[in-house]
Amino acid sequence: MMNYQEGLMLFEAILPIALGISLVGFAFIGILEFWHEFSVAFKGGLQ
Repeated sequence: MMNYQEGLMLFEAILPIALGISLVGFAFIGILEFWHEFSVAFKGGLQ
């Protein structure tokens, strides 16, 4: 059985990692969306 302090330390260790991963994920999705829109607009402009 973990005591409260150990559980809190574990939570504090995991939270920034989870936050960082989710932020990177959102940034990556945003870049992909932007790139997709840009390429579609660019191809549409060339034709």
